[in-house]
Amino acid sequence: MEAPVEHMSLLADQVMGLMLLILVASMIALLSQRLPRLPYTVALVLAGALLHQLSSDIPVLHLLTDFELTPELVLFVFLPTLIFESAHNLDARELQANLLPVLTLAVPGLLLSTAIIGGIVYLVSSFDFIVCLLLGAILSATDPVAVISLFKQLGVPERLTVLVEGESLFNDATSLVLATLLLGVAVSGEFSSDTVFGGAGRFLLVFFGGIGVGALFALATAQVLGRIDAVPVVEISLTTVLAYLSFLVAEHTFHVSGIMAVVSAGLIMGSYGSSKISPGTVEYMEHFWDYVAALANALIFLLVGMQVDMAGLWANLDLILWVALAMLISRAVVIFGLVPQLARLPNSEPVSRAYQLVMYWGGLRGAIALAIVLALPDVGYKDSLIAIVMGAVLFTLLV
Repeated sequence: MEAPVEHMSLLADQVMGLMLLILVASMIALLSQRLPRLPYTVALVLAGALLHQLSSDIPVLHLLTDFELTPELVLFVFLPTLIFESAHNLDARELQANLLPVLTLAVPGLLLSTAIIGGIVYLVSSFDFIVCLLLGAILSATDPVAVISLFKQLGVPERLTVLVEGESLFNDATSLVLATLLLGVAVSGEFSSDTVFGGAGRFLLVFFGGIGVGALFALATAQVLGRIDAVPVVEISLTTVLAYLSFLVAEHTFHVSGIMAVVSAGLIMGSYGSSKISPGTVEYMEHFWDYVAALANALIFLLVGMQVDMAGLWANLDLILWVALAMLISRAVVIFGLVPQLARLPNSEPVSRAYQLVMYWGGLRGAIALAIVLALPDVGYKDSLIAIVMGAVLFTLLV
């Protein structure tokens, strides 16, 4: 009986730790209400770092710090919730009207950012060029959660929200696929024209295959919802199943982009699918997804703070500063160089300079970058890349 008792004790500690994390996140939310100049996500990261430092002196805090921000936790627990909520709340018509700038930022913009960051890091570091490109791909995925929450408070124009959040939704998938392809090249050591063209074909298959899987699941779910007469528990549960099942089936059954599957499913459910949901359930559903997304976001940033390795950051401080500069330069080239060119295309509405400035400073890095770098195989440069990416994420959050 000792083994089951030990297992129950471990499970009890994990549940207790999770409840304490939620309690800390709630207290930080109250504090940020009283200190409006301190962004909530920044406060969470700082609180997480403080808890990590205090855990050596206060034994009970080990219940919190024993939690780790693993790539599996980010990709399979937090990410479907965050992406589905964002996609579900996006105005599909506004996204369609701004699809060209969004896709330009998410695909060619991300490729350009990857090349610029990788090139600068290659000049100032001892990493191989392909490893520098891998780092560039990891750090080109934007995660403007803090910015979007601020947008909601300020009531900014819908177009600006769509541009910033739409870019993030699409370039998360682009970054993950590109990083996977570059990692394969880095591990195998083979780079040729066949690799490039094969990678491009694989990218298109993974990207659009994910969209197709998500669309099929969303349309099927919408048909089922249309046959249910005002049962909020069932309707909300079906959207939850849709978010996770579309991700898992896309990733593990069809080996396409789970992120794009969830984006596609969320967009369809937020537009076509909403007409199939009972009117009385709509408000409940909005509150539910707002809550679970806010909770996932809070736990991620708390765990980021608790995982900060000050020794690793200090040892790689010079490279982190170069990477931060490279990110600022690449972001400037993409936003102020690439986006204005879209106005020359037919039927394209120009993006104003004011919007461009907000998009430039709204290019924060977060969960996706950390998940990708933490999921890297145990190669010689992994620890350094983790420290650099962690430093870069903290830079965008704090600065």
